[in-house]
Amino acid sequence: MNKAFLFTLFLSLIILFRIAADSHIEHSDQFGVQAAYYFDNNRGGDTDSALVWPSYTPIEAPDTYPQGVDEGRDLGNGWGGAELQATYEHRMKIPMLTGAGALTRGNNLLVTLKTNIAPVIAEAEVKAKLTPIAFLSFETGGNIGTGWTLGFNGLGLNSDGTGVAETDPFPGIVSVAWLAGTFQFDLAAVMPGEWNHVVTSLTAKFRYQNFSAAQEGEAWLYKADEGENLNGYQYFGSYVLGYQMPLKMNFAGFMVETEQYLGETADLSPMEEEGAWGSDFIETRFGPLVNFALSDTDSLTVLFQMKTQKRYTEETIHDAYFMTRDYDSTYTKFERIAFSYTHKF
Repeated sequence: MNKAFLFTLFLSLIILFRIAADSHIEHSDQFGVQAAYYFDNNRGGDTDSALVWPSYTPIEAPDTYPQGVDEGRDLGNGWGGAELQATYEHRMKIPMLTGAGALTRGNNLLVTLKTNIAPVIAEAEVKAKLTPIAFLSFETGGNIGTGWTLGFNGLGLNSDGTGVAETDPFPGIVSVAWLAGTFQFDLAAVMPGEWNHVVTSLTAKFRYQNFSAAQEGEAWLYKADEGENLNGYQYFGSYVLGYQMPLKMNFAGFMVETEQYLGETADLSPMEEEGAWGSDFIETRFGPLVNFALSDTDSLTVLFQMKTQKRYTEETIHDAYFMTRDYDSTYTKFERIAFSYTHKF
């Protein structure tokens, strides 16, 4: 395991021992189910348009394949994709750095123990979020996970040039550690009123991910994704502007998320180099979200997202192995519609 993950785990254990000796703790549990449908598209293969609409007619790989060990790929599959995951969380809220003023009255340390189960993966996670002042919070955390094959491949190396990830059961451990900071503002804090909750949230997250079976520069698949994961540092940004209201639909907003590799991983094959696949590409997801308060204990969030993606040259776009493709330009596609149901105990 990497040093960043071990440090996070050590810090988390210290916090947990501290919690065990404290009686002024608010405990809560919640169960959740997340599901999503991913729209099918032709991966920018039949148009130069900056916006690619959903398409359910795959573009077949030409007769020039196989090329070496690469069998080629069709652009699209005719139905799209699906995602399903169940989670269980235990939360411990500890008053910390509290004061009498509006900015410090509710300050706390929130520690979360979480498990994620999907048809082909299992994960365990621990994170601690400190709110030292009303509009600012800091979070550290880590998780470990593994996968198997059950119709879909949960985890495996994708580094042999075929573009098809290995399917060995439990091939290793994926470990992730992160540090994040969030700035949040609610207009109602300065203009009180139940209809005045215009909220803003800006999050910067730095994380390190590692698959124990992968060497430097070797790609791997996780959670039946595209198989383009790499060991290394990443930056995630999350930016939300929304309106909170005292109705059944108690929140509506717009969210933008960014994801990119940093350092040596980003420099493996940068977009500006000739014949490069674009290791420094910044993926951007954006779209509206709404939350419904079904009851005092149940809620449902609905999210629609679009996403920027890499378009490759005509000569390489059908390569199944992404590291032999040649980045050409960027396009935007309709990504997914997602649902997240939560029940609090």
